[in-house]
Amino acid sequence: MDNSFIALGLMSGTSLDGIDASIIKSDGENNLDIIDNKYLNYPEEFRNKLSTFILNVNNRTDIEKNISTYKSLERVLTLYHSKISKKILSENNLKAQLIGFHGQTIIHKPKDGYSIQMGDANLLSQELKEKVIYNFRANDIKNSGEGAPLTAIYHKLLVKKFQINNPILILNIGGISNYTYSFKNILESKDIGPGNVLIDEYLKKTKKINYDRNGNIASSGNINIDIINQFYEHEFYNVQEKHSFDRKEFDFSFVKGLEFEDAVATLTYFTALIISQNIKKNFENEIEIILCGGGRKNLTLVNHIKKLLKYKIKLIDEFNIDGDFIESQAFAYLSIRSYLKKIISYPSTTNVLTPVTGGEIIINY
Repeated sequence: MDNSFIALGLMSGTSLDGIDASIIKSDGENNLDIIDNKYLNYPEEFRNKLSTFILNVNNRTDIEKNISTYKSLERVLTLYHSKISKKILSENNLKAQLIGFHGQTIIHKPKDGYSIQMGDANLLSQELKEKVIYNFRANDIKNSGEGAPLTAIYHKLLVKKFQINNPILILNIGGISNYTYSFKNILESKDIGPGNVLIDEYLKKTKKINYDRNGNIASSGNINIDIINQFYEHEFYNVQEKHSFDRKEFDFSFVKGLEFEDAVATLTYFTALIISQNIKKNFENEIEIILCGGGRKNLTLVNHIKKLLKYKIKLIDEFNIDGDFIESQAFAYLSIRSYLKKIISYPSTTNVLTPVTGGEIIINY
């Protein structure tokens, strides 16, 4: 008897570039068939409005004060999610039984008891005529967890699918970097610092460029080691033992005054250094690393990490998995687990007090 579900996962990350959509078939346990992936780019005008809104709100009170703008952006964002969902399902001639709708993180403040993801699950369910699972982080945070990272359970499934039997670290470099350590019955996960966020924010602010393609700009500049040394010692990166981050906690102002290429080179090396040092701090022995997320395409960043760690590092793409869509696949998988009331986060992955399920179900059709 096949207990599998066809699920569609949707993810819009901290880079605010667009939406990743993935269709998978899974039983929420060991079976996994990745059917298709698709990407929808946000129009620049919408991306700019969304980015400006996020930069200008720092807490729930700020959102309440600007609720009409929030609701307007949320509606547009949800309709973009509906658009890509309809497209990928139509192209595959499929109906999804579940939609895993992460939404767009606006504020992540687990210590204050909340993490806000923009997205109208009610509207999405109405548009797609399917069950929508959303609000994945709330139950974890309610149980004293950080609500992040949430993709560890899916990473563990991938490691099993790859038939890897030795200790492995999946390093996801998105806007923020996080890792999952998987070996036998051990599953650990945490955020470890900036990913693309410092580089991308600097490029957007100074040149209205969205990202450094292949790390070409970084490779043309000179790294300012004095600035790196000065800010690497900053307590935020070394003393504060954080488990998860909000993108606003990262500030590129320490490179102001440098030539453009030098600033990008310095931010790129700085990012690689934080990632590498935090991996070394958490793992005393050398460990094999599999890279995923958009940051894996920044060749300069990846080369720095390889030199700083001197570990065996592979791209997840080498296992015939598209490294751009791991998170959207993960939320498809999490939607199945949530629907079946299975565990989605653990004390070792989010600092939650006890293993919990998560996600809320909405049916509006």
